[in-house]
Amino acid sequence: VRALEDVSLSIEKGEVHALVGENGAGKSTLMNILSGMYQADSGDIIVEGKKVQIANTKEAINLGISMIYQELTSIPEMTVAENIFLGREITNKFKAINRKEINQKALELFKEMGINLDPKVKMKKLNIAKKQLVEIIKATSYESKVIIMDEPTSALTDKEVLHLFELIRLLKQRGVSILYISHKLEEIFEIADRVSVL
Repeated sequence: VRALEDVSLSIEKGEVHALVGENGAGKSTLMNILSGMYQADSGDIIVEGKKVQIANTKEAINLGISMIYQELTSIPEMTVAENIFLGREITNKFKAINRKEINQKALELFKEMGINLDPKVKMKKLNIAKKQLVEIIKATSYESKVIIMDEPTSALTDKEVLHLFELIRLLKQRGVSILYISHKLEEIFEIADRVSVL
């Protein structure tokens, strides 16, 4: 099955760009290509005027592209701070994780984004909305230029959606671009600067 054919998409700095279309239209496939989960069979990906190859998620992150998946990918038995710095652990001279340092850095990130979270709490104790906040903080900790959000409000209450939108607007003010996949048109009209339909 050909998932994508002759698709063209651009995103501007500090833009919330919504991607809509029926199930099976290729939205998630396209985002998985941009985030390095899949490789494109043809076509070009251009980041800040340069043609790039994205072979894996680490390369995408290095290019400033992060994805927050609909099925959140946190590790339940680890703390909030450990999840944020997973794979980039700060260690002491004995090569052990410096928990005091990662907790402090996590607190600084929370303060920057106006979020009240305990970095020492285990992920399994958090509700979906707070787990999603951790994923957003993790993406910002990579200094991402583009954050892809795949159906981010599917399990959120109305109040939690409002908080997510506040965070998106804050990221936008900082020049971060958001690719926002959703089926909820009322949300798109509220948050998106531009919409592409697949």
